[in-house]
Amino acid sequence: MIAHTPTLFGAVALVATILAFCLLLVGRVNRRDPLILTGAGLLVHALAYVCYTLYGQVSLLVSYGLGNSLLSLAVALYSAGLFRVREQSVPWRRIFLLPLSMLVGLMLLLDTLEPRMLLASLLLMGQCALLLYWAQRHQQWQGRAHLLLSIGAVISLVGLGLRVVAVLSGAAVEMRYDTSNLKQTLSVSIGTVTVMMFSIGLVLMAKERSEARLQHMALRDGLTSTFNRRAMLARFSQELQRSAGGGHSLAVAMIDIDHFKRINDVHGHQAGDEVLCHCVRQLQQRLRRSDCLGRWGGEEFLLLLPDTDREGALAMLDDLRRTLSGNPAQFAGQSIEVRFSVGLWCGVPQGADSTASLIAQADAALYQAKANGRNAVHLVALREAG
Repeated sequence: MIAHTPTLFGAVALVATILAFCLLLVGRVNRRDPLILTGAGLLVHALAYVCYTLYGQVSLLVSYGLGNSLLSLAVALYSAGLFRVREQSVPWRRIFLLPLSMLVGLMLLLDTLEPRMLLASLLLMGQCALLLYWAQRHQQWQGRAHLLLSIGAVISLVGLGLRVVAVLSGAAVEMRYDTSNLKQTLSVSIGTVTVMMFSIGLVLMAKERSEARLQHMALRDGLTSTFNRRAMLARFSQELQRSAGGGHSLAVAMIDIDHFKRINDVHGHQAGDEVLCHCVRQLQQRLRRSDCLGRWGGEEFLLLLPDTDREGALAMLDDLRRTLSGNPAQFAGQSIEVRFSVGLWCGVPQGADSTASLIAQADAALYQAKANGRNAVHLVALREAG
């Protein structure tokens, strides 16, 4: 079916305006809010298509030069919104170089037909290709909203590619904005799909970002950013089932910073907070990917070492203890020596073992390590572990 091209342009402008109004209504008045950038992009997108509807009624500078420059600016704003969604620094110069090139190039080629159409299509294709690349690069979450954005960029590339083919095949006249034919109908209709996919894709990416942040806050300790007790219990339960079912050895270590109250009393609570963060950084640098460290409460940490026997666990924990002793925390120009004691349970979990019983045994071993003089690792005896 062949549609009236100016009417199609007007329909795209209307869709973009409605979407822009919705996003700007719910977005925060903050230039860093990706919804604001996306809404601004949609408004500019709508203005570009309004210019296209005026083709043949106003000067080419407005209907073609300004229209395509605005469309290029809209894609640039979508790209900036993508970076904002990911909370990354926006490469403003790179993003807005193509819209500026579009404006200058079209002003120079305005009196031509094929060259100006080729320039506009190729520059827009370059922007969509960049948007596709940025959408696929450094994906931060498990969600699939970036796929919607990527599909929109691919569809836009197809639509622009049709225009390039038409120009190169000598049919540029058939792609004028005041001409209605099947190619033009298909090309402009693709613009409507692109607008919807770009906007919805960015909105869903923002939603995924918020969900990921909430999940992070629910599972992480606010001070040290390591796992909290809730997350550790869930991970412990999984490791316990896996080790018991497969007959694998599991090491459970309860770590407590020695004389932490004294550190707070002498250096202040801010120094105590820095000591906790320092300990987490030092430990995490030396743990395996499969190991799991979490803050259990106060100055206590729970460490899970899957597939680790007694000798391996003792060697690893003793190495961690010595490393931390040799790397004091720094606060306000002062060096604060840090020591810790460890209670360790290690073995192949049996049917009667539970997260609560193993933690209780590791905790009891921790108190024994402290009773023996601190700065030591105490292993639950074989008869206790068995």
